[in-house]
Amino acid sequence: MAKAQSFADKAAKLAKKTELTAICPDTNKETRILTVRLVQAVKTEKGTYKFLDRNAKIYESTFKVYKP
Repeated sequence: MAKAQSFADKAAKLAKKTELTAICPDTNKETRILTVRLVQAVKTEKGTYKFLDRNAKIYESTFKVYKP
């Protein structure tokens, strides 16, 4: 009977397939593109806080936003 694949194995396999690389404009070297979640706290008119979150792609070497 074959061994069942664990979630970590599946995630590692998927990460290798979808890995993006690009030339960083600041360092002029090839670097990986990482997907991160940015969370921003915004104060509303009532005085409470609302959290806005979005996904963004950044360069691994400089952590600046990737613009294709």
